[in-house]
Amino acid sequence: MAKGCPKYSRPDAGTNSYRITHNSTRSSMIPPRSSAAEVRESSMAVTSLRILAQSQVDQFMRDGFVVVENLLTTDEIAVLADRADLIASGKAEHVVTGIVQLEKPFQDGNDDIEDQVMSTRKLAHIVPEDEVLRTHSRNTKIVDVIADLFDSDDITLYGDQLFMKPPHHGSAKEWHQDSASFKNIFPMNIISAWVAIDDATIENGCLWMVPGSHRWAIIPPSSRPTIEAQFGHEYATVPVPLQSGSVSFHHSLTFHASGPNETDTRRRGYATHYMPSTAIVDRTIESSASVKWFTHVRGDRFPDTVSDEVGVTINTPIRQ
Repeated sequence: MAKGCPKYSRPDAGTNSYRITHNSTRSSMIPPRSSAAEVRESSMAVTSLRILAQSQVDQFMRDGFVVVENLLTTDEIAVLADRADLIASGKAEHVVTGIVQLEKPFQDGNDDIEDQVMSTRKLAHIVPEDEVLRTHSRNTKIVDVIADLFDSDDITLYGDQLFMKPPHHGSAKEWHQDSASFKNIFPMNIISAWVAIDDATIENGCLWMVPGSHRWAIIPPSSRPTIEAQFGHEYATVPVPLQSGSVSFHHSLTFHASGPNETDTRRRGYATHYMPSTAIVDRTIESSASVKWFTHVRGDRFPDTVSDEVGVTINTPIRQ
């Protein structure tokens, strides 16, 4: 494993845990140290499921993530892949305020940028300016899963991130909780839908999760070294490889990471982050992610909450 990559523990040989095929009703393996009582306590009965089985909802409540395989079609992924490359290339003139982050060798000037697509680490906050990605953020299948997990049809998009992780240059991402960046949203109840544009493997830098860590609340910086030293030992870590078109859903408090891409293959992924429309944003918390607007994707609006805000880009109003 490359320098700077988090330490991981592989699951037992032959174990393909935490993976559920679309419309499957089988629950995955209970993670180490989880008792039957803990599983019961983390269950949530949902009365009107749209896509998920109750066992899948229970798994998410217990582990903080769930995989739905083959959720998107080949055509849907092709649209995402083309858009990802267009935006990363810098040739999408309509995207003017999104955040672009290059891989470190290109940031530092140690490597020349011959191909911006293959030099980009990630892009963020693109939905307000791009109709294709805005349409994806409202994809009925993805939003239905989010509705199942929230047990609510009132849903607002917090933001989005496009991860390029190019061959050989794609860097590792350390263990983190998304809520450490999304910390101005209350309650801290955001769910990310991470779509595999390319196959995501252990070798090219798939996600890794710490099952059950979403029940720890925010871990302050002073305590993180102590906690993270136990990842792979006291606390299990599991890889989440995905086939193209599969989607991983994880809670914003779930500790996760990804390894470097040291292969010849690409590992693009697109994440959209959703929250209940009843959530409240505290604009006085200045160290939070710089999201200036939110996009309401389904259901009712609520005065004085995130769903009541209207976002406007430099050129184009968000279509509600």
